[in-house]
Amino acid sequence: MRGPFDGITVVEFGQFVVVPFCAQLLADGGARVIKVEPPTGDAYRSGPAPLAPGETRQFLIKNRGKQSIAIDLGNARAQEVVHRLVEIADVVLVNLSPAAVRRRGLDYEGVAARNPRVVYGAVSAFGHVGPEAALPGMDVVVQARSGLMSSLGAEDDGLPHHSEVQAADYSTAMLLFGGVAAALYARERTGAGQKVEVSLLGGALALQNNSLAHVHGEDGWRHQFVEEHLPRLRKEGATRADIERTRRTMRPDAPVHTAHYRTFRTSDGVIAIGAGSPGARGRLAVVAGVDEALVRSGGEAFRARLAELVATRTSAEWVDELRARDVPVAEVRHLDEMLFDPHVEAEGLVADYEHEVVGRYRGLGAPLRLSGTPFTAAAASPSFAGHTTELLAELGFDAAEAAALRDCGAVVTGRT
Repeated sequence: MRGPFDGITVVEFGQFVVVPFCAQLLADGGARVIKVEPPTGDAYRSGPAPLAPGETRQFLIKNRGKQSIAIDLGNARAQEVVHRLVEIADVVLVNLSPAAVRRRGLDYEGVAARNPRVVYGAVSAFGHVGPEAALPGMDVVVQARSGLMSSLGAEDDGLPHHSEVQAADYSTAMLLFGGVAAALYARERTGAGQKVEVSLLGGALALQNNSLAHVHGEDGWRHQFVEEHLPRLRKEGATRADIERTRRTMRPDAPVHTAHYRTFRTSDGVIAIGAGSPGARGRLAVVAGVDEALVRSGGEAFRARLAELVATRTSAEWVDELRARDVPVAEVRHLDEMLFDPHVEAEGLVADYEHEVVGRYRGLGAPLRLSGTPFTAAAASPSFAGHTTELLAELGFDAAEAAALRDCGAVVTGRT
């Protein structure tokens, strides 16, 4: 069966995470993805502990199922190659700097002038119209700017620490993927392409949606907290715990202890209990041997009672007990365990790939399941510039023209 994006050609002008991961998802869905790399290769081809020249773990896991062409976008002779790529594209994805985009004619207006049906995906750090729109930014900077770093709560020697899962990058990549899919669907009805804009700032804020609400008639405390208390606490070098303690005392809707929705230490590890529904909380009360009203309160008395009880048995025993009573529960696992977890393997959420240089490796599988038009994580990432020669021929450059482009440095060829 063919994937939902079968017949769609994506041209990717992007490095790092957002555009490459979005394009990888499109490739899983059957799209043909042409990755345009600079003459030195994608930034993630170089890094600590390379597996082989031009091959790193970070590149492997964001670029599977693509073709690679290497173009010097600053070379005037390369413009014709770029123009022809744009003309065959259904989707163009860009996360170059705004100045580089304009200088190289890769802005939406320039691309759409050559291909009015194109779906154009643009990524920025802070957006496209606000006063900070032109500023550069990476995941760690946007986690800091967006409040996400504070929300996640990690600290190192008293300093806020960014999430190493690159949360802003990946949430933005998935927003871009959804936007591109929506624009392709709209094109089926209208025949016209359009621009899709996402930002790391938007992706980071979307992750915090549970807390991103301000009722003007009820939440005036927030202005006082932001304008008076935060500056003082920061100047005093307050910890995150100090800041959150002050904030909780000001909030009229400050949450009570949620003993039914948290982690607990067992005799040999840690489990997470998520009795979020009234029914699950009632069943948890039976297990704990307490009155259901105490569970509903979510208070400190029940938390202490449950913590004492959970500590008497192993994680596996509690998982069996609570699952048997239909209370959501899981052991706290390490990411390394997930690579070889039988359930994760059965779900196809990890898969093995054969790379021509690196050999066999395991990584994320296709994270989407469609019954009729499946997503399939089939091919490994491409070798650097491995498809330059064949793509130039497909774009209509004869052997002499391709040689001239290579000789002047407009393109780089690699293994085929």
